[in-house]
Amino acid sequence: MSRLENPFVVRGYMGPEYFCDREAETQSLLQAMRSRRNVTLISPRRMGKSGLIHHVFDHVRNNSPEIYCFYLEIFSTHSLAEFIEVFANAVFQALETKVEKFMKNIYSILSHCRPTITPDELTGLPTLSLDIQPGREVHTLNDIFSYLISSGKRIYIAIDEFQQIGEYPEKGVEALLRRYVEMANNVSFIFSGSKKHLMQQMFTMPERPFYQSTQTLSLTAIDKEGYRKFAQKHFAASGQSLTDEAFDYIYDTVMGHTWYVQYWLSKAFDDGADTIDLPQAKLVLENILGEEDDNFYNYTVMLTAAQKSLLIALAKERVVSSPYSVEFIKKYNLPSPSTIRSSLQTLINKEYVIENRGDFTVYNRFFMLWLSHRH
Repeated sequence: MSRLENPFVVRGYMGPEYFCDREAETQSLLQAMRSRRNVTLISPRRMGKSGLIHHVFDHVRNNSPEIYCFYLEIFSTHSLAEFIEVFANAVFQALETKVEKFMKNIYSILSHCRPTITPDELTGLPTLSLDIQPGREVHTLNDIFSYLISSGKRIYIAIDEFQQIGEYPEKGVEALLRRYVEMANNVSFIFSGSKKHLMQQMFTMPERPFYQSTQTLSLTAIDKEGYRKFAQKHFAASGQSLTDEAFDYIYDTVMGHTWYVQYWLSKAFDDGADTIDLPQAKLVLENILGEEDDNFYNYTVMLTAAQKSLLIALAKERVVSSPYSVEFIKKYNLPSPSTIRSSLQTLINKEYVIENRGDFTVYNRFFMLWLSHRH
C-alpha cells in the first residue's frame, strides 16, 4: 500500500501503520476467535470499533490466510430479508473468489429464492440481489448457513450495528439467528454495536436468546500516551512537530474520543505548519467549528426551548452526573426536573446525548464545543 499524504485516517481502515494502539483489544479479539468464542463488542459511534475489527481481520489475513474473514454493517437494514441479502453478499463474495464459480454455484445454493447477479459499477465484482418471497426468509437463511457449514473452512464474521435486528418487524429474529450461530461450529462471530443499552439487553438479559452466549468487550478512549507517540511520530515523519501541550489540549478537549482526535489532527496536519503548538491547535479548532456552523445551528432549530437549554448546559459542563440536582438546575436556569427528564430522554433517543454509567455528555464532541463556545 502506498504511503498516505495525510496519515490521520478518519474514514475506513488503511493498514496497521495508520492504526493507533488498541493492542490489548486486538489480542483479546484474536484470542477469542482462535478459541472459538463469540464476542460482543460495544462502543459509542466513532470510537473506533469498525477500525478495530478491520485491523484484527487484516492481521488474520496476513498471518492465517486459510481463515476467511468478512465484515457486514447492517445499520441500514430494516427487515430480515434485507439482512439476508447483505449477509449473502458478504458470504459469497468472501468464499467464492472466482467469478465463474460464484455464478455457477449461487443458483443451486440459494434454492429458496430468485437470485439476480449484476456487476458492481466500481469494482466489477458480482453483486447479489435476492427476491425472497414472504415466508421464505428462514429457508434462504438456512441455505446460507448450510453453505457456510459445509464449506469446511474456518470463518470469522463481524456483524456491525447488530442491535438493528431488534428493529425488524418480524418476530423471533434473535432466536432464529442464535440457533444458526450455535449450529455453525466452524464460524466465530463478532457482534458489534453502538447503542449500548440495546446491546446489553440483547446479551445480558436472561429472557433474550443471546443471553450469556458471548465474551463482552467494551471500547473506551485510546491510551493518551500511546496516542501522543502515534501522532508525534507521523508529524515528525513529515518534518513537522506536534507539541505535548497541543496534543494534550486536543485529546482532553474531545475527551479522547477517537474520531474527533483523528479529525482534529488531520486538519492540523493539512495546515502544514512546521510546529503545531497550542495556539495553532486552537486555531484549527475554530476553523473546524466555523465549517460546521450552519449544520450545528440547524441541529438546534429542531429542538424545543427546554431541550436546547438542557443541551447547552450539558455542553458547558461537559460531563453531568446529576442532571436533576438543584445546583445544576439553578446554575443554568433550567425548567422543572420532570421537564428535564423528558427532554433528556428525547436528546438520548435522538443521539444528541449519550449516557455512560450515569454520566451524560453531548455525543458529538465538536457540537459540544460549538454549543459551549457560541452560547
